[in-house]
Formats: sequence, C-alpha cells, structure tokens
Amino acid sequence: MIFSSGPLRSGFLLFSLALVLPAIAQAQPAAASPHPGAGLIPADRLADWRPGVSVGVPGGIPTGRAKLIDVTQPPYRADATGTTDAQPAIMQALADAKDNEVVYLPAGTYRINAAITVNKSRVTIRGAGPDQTILMAYNAGRGGAIDVKFLTMRNGFWGDSPRLSITGSPTKGATVLQMDTAGLATYPNRGVGQICQIALKNDPALPVLATGGGDFLRKQTTRIVATTATTVTISPALLYDLPEALAPNLLPSDGQVEFVGIEDLTINGANSATRHSPLVMANSYACWVKNVSILNVPNWHFLLIDSLQCEIRHCYLAKRTKPMGPDGGGLMFSGCSSFLVEDNVLAEALPHIEVTNTCGSVFAYNFCDDLGVQGGLLGGSINTNHGAHNSFNLYEGNYAPKIQSDGYHGSGSHDTLFRNWIHGTSRHTDQFLVCVNLNRFTRAYSIVGNVFGRPGSVWEYDNRDGAFTYAQHLIYAFGTPNMGHGGHKGAVQPSQGKTWADWGKAAGAGGFQELDLDVKATTLRKGNYNFKDKAVPETETLGASSLPASLFRAEKPAWFGPLAWPAFGPDTKFAANKIPAQVRYEAMK
Repeated sequence: MIFSSGPLRSGFLLFSLALVLPAIAQAQPAAASPHPGAGLIPADRLADWRPGVSVGVPGGIPTGRAKLIDVTQPPYRADATGTTDAQPAIMQALADAKDNEVVYLPAGTYRINAAITVNKSRVTIRGAGPDQTILMAYNAGRGGAIDVKFLTMRNGFWGDSPRLSITGSPTKGATVLQMDTAGLATYPNRGVGQICQIALKNDPALPVLATGGGDFLRKQTTRIVATTATTVTISPALLYDLPEALAPNLLPSDGQVEFVGIEDLTINGANSATRHSPLVMANSYACWVKNVSILNVPNWHFLLIDSLQCEIRHCYLAKRTKPMGPDGGGLMFSGCSSFLVEDNVLAEALPHIEVTNTCGSVFAYNFCDDLGVQGGLLGGSINTNHGAHNSFNLYEGNYAPKIQSDGYHGSGSHDTLFRNWIHGTSRHTDQFLVCVNLNRFTRAYSIVGNVFGRPGSVWEYDNRDGAFTYAQHLIYAFGTPNMGHGGHKGAVQPSQGKTWADWGKAAGAGGFQELDLDVKATTLRKGNYNFKDKAVPETETLGASSLPASLFRAEKPAWFGPLAWPAFGPDTKFAANKIPAQVRYEAMK
C-alpha cells in the first residue's frame, strides 16, 4: 500500500496548505526533564522518545473518525465476494472522501487487481476487522495491494528540491537552524509543513561509512514548522550535533501525505505475483497502520520509506510464499525517523524487523516468533543496522530470538536496547545461536536491563575479542566483520590509530575483514541478566543506579491489561511474564 502525494511544482497535484494543522507553526515542546534514562545511560546516547510528541503520530492515533463511506453501497458497489476487481470502486471512494472521513470496507473478500494508491491526506481505509475484511492481491509486477507511487520523485527520492546549507554548528536538541531560506521561496508558506531530511558529510571519527562508498550517509527526517529569511525551525529536534565542518544541509521534500490511517483488515498476497510488499508507506507524515494482518508474501511484508512520525501497532505479519532468503523481511525501514512501532506480532520472516538509514524511533513490545532458518543458522530477528547510518533508536520490551547490527552495508551508532528478552534460540537449529551480535562499524550502543538466553543451551559470555564457531552459543558477539559467521582476518581498533587495510575505499561488503575492537570498547552493558551466569554478571552491575520501568513511557499502557509491566528485566519475574503480543500469538497456535 502506498501513501503518496503529487509534487508541489507545476503540472502535478498541488499540496494544499489548507490541510496543514495550525499546530505545525509551534516548535516541539521541550523534552521531559529529567530523562528517565538520566544517570543510567550517558546523556549523549539518549533521545527524546515521548509517544505522541516526538515519536509516533503527534497527539496519538485519531479516534474520532466516524463518518463512513461504504464501498459496497451505491455509487461504488465494490464486490465483497472476491469475484471481480474491487480496486476501481475503492479508488473512487477515496477520491470522494473528505477530510477525516473513512473509506469503509465491510466484512467480505475484495479482489485487488491493481494497486490502491492513497494520494490525499486525512483519510482512513478501515475494514470490519482482520478476520472479517480480506484484501486478496492478484496484481502482477512490482505493485502491491495498496501501493505507493512516487509521484513527487524525479531525480532521486527527494526530487529536485534545493539543498540548504546549515551554518553555525547547531547541537543536539536544537530546533532553530541558521540558513539562507531563499531556496524555499517556491514553496507555499516558504516550506512550512514540509517534511525534510537533514544530512551531513561522513564523519570518519565515529565512523560513518558505507562499504560501497557514498557520502552524506547520516540523515534525520524531520519537519519544517516555521521559517524566516535566515532560519528554519524544525520538529522533532536534532538528534545529534551538526558541525559546520561536515557541511550539514536541509533538503525539503516535494510533498507528502498526512494523517492517513489503514485499520482493521487483512492483506493476503497468496495469489499475487508482486515482487515487493503489499503495503508501502512513503513520503508520509503522521500516518498509521493499526490492527492489520499482512500474510503470504514473497518478499517484504511492509516497506516504510522516507517518512516521519508514523505509527505501526497491534499488527500481525506472518507467512511466506517462498523459502527464507534475501529481501524477505517483515518490517523494512529506510530513511525514516521518529516512528513508533509497538505491540506487533511478527513471524516467518528474515529478519522480522530490518532498519536502514533510520533514526530517533522506538520499537517496543513486539513479539518475534522463531525465524525460519536460512542455511541451517539462526538469523538476525531484529536487525538494527543493515545500511548506514542508523542511530538513536530505542528497542524496548521486545521478545525475539536475536538482535543484530550487521554492518553489511555500513555503520550505525547510539542505539539503546532496554528491557528486552532476547533468548538466542531456535526450534529449527542450534547453530549460530547469539543473543546480541554487534558486527563491525557499530558504536556507542547501550545495552541495559535486558534478559539474554534461556535454559537448555550451554552459553558463553562473549567471543573474547576473537573468532567464534557456529557451534558456540554466545550471549554477546562483538566486532566480527561478516553478518553470517564469526571469522575475521586480523584486528583493528580505530580509536587507537589502527584501522582497516582497505580504509577509505569502497571495498564492498566483502572488504573490511578485520575484527573491529571498538565495537566492544564503546558498548555500555549494565544490569543485564543472562543464562550463563543465571544472574547479572559482576561486570554489569548497576551500582547505585536503578532501572526505570521504561525509557519512553511514563506509565503502564492500558492495553497491557492485567499483564505485568515492565515484563522483562533482572528486577522482574520475567520467566512468568508475557507481553500482550505474545499472548495474542500463542492464542492463535
């Protein structure tokens, strides 16, 4: 499914400023003080992760959209028996829908022969529930059941938009950026309301790099909320410093859709020859997917591209129509920021969650079932870095087989793993069992208050600054150069002046084969219970610090019901606890 809008330039559908909420002219509220992680995790590793403010849909997912346009009624008369193509009727209903109206698909099966394209803001597509409203995708080619058309894209993802140089070296947390804004003159209201990307040149000291080369790899997607002749005000705020020496710039998008929701239905790709995902979200702001099942797909279940403050919750992604292999993930992120991905069930995908060039987001309380095994090995379930450069993402309260920052395409940094249970095991294999696998180019990770492993395996603490075999079962693996095995050729520690033999080259994923000792050296480990020690090891004690219940929620969410919150951590009865997504999944079995 694709969310898209026409570009702002001549010859295409204009983005309507009448749809811009008055609130966008306001700067983002100051971050809560103190941060719940203060005193536990260094401040330079933390981000503002408040739901409904800095992550997820601002103000939360709207609940007041009640006016329904029933696609089965005149003049639309969509076939709900699955016999004839319902796509034209649904597209006409979308064209007729006004702000905050719902295109409603009653219980039934809807045959979709061509992509449903959502290219307007403030509408919802809603079914009668995932068990009641089924979209069967029959379309061939690259499109999905609900597809994105990059109508705004001409010369790359961000079209021919002007790049505005940022001056004055703004620091993390800044919302007002100094720049000449003359390049925004062609935008209505001088760009106010547009999502934008902020990028800066690669920093070799962190490092920021891609194995295949390229510059300006570290990006944050945010939004312009005010402008003057010499400043742009953004929200959310900067996640990291922008030294002027690294030539930071701001690139506005050519357009976006806003506040679009997909709710209460199933997309089934069993009859589709599509190469890609049946659901795609691109160039979107404050959109959401809630209580949606995506089943029987050959590649990714759900693609998310160049979007800001969107939300995915209470969804079920499962079942594949081809064996495990490349391009087969559940949730695939690229160029996104400030997302909230919460309370989802993900099964039969590799990986369940794949993160590329994404920052400032929260992935919380998701249940990831055992992976289908590729090559007889346990793959990465939550892949926090498959492409440069991810940073300041929070992974909290998830239950999964494995977390990995694979370093395959490049670097990542400043992510936090908090109160997850990563069990490191599989029903299908006992090979390559690693709970946390941080490969080369990974920096400044904070791993705090988690549970690692489970009974039944003989665990080792880590790879001891060396290689490891498939037969070893590790709580941690640090710095190895390849995502699929534990070998290496020599070692490097860039902070000590020792670097890769092919440093500075576009050596490809097969280059940079030394063990990266700075991965372990920059990783913070505190208060993690593991099943080797059957306790928190002495080297990870919290000292005078204590664990907050959450790093982004102020109180127990209502949808946890009677279940214990927090569910996981050394200070909980984690062996008896479950998260809501796990309870739902086990009820399906």
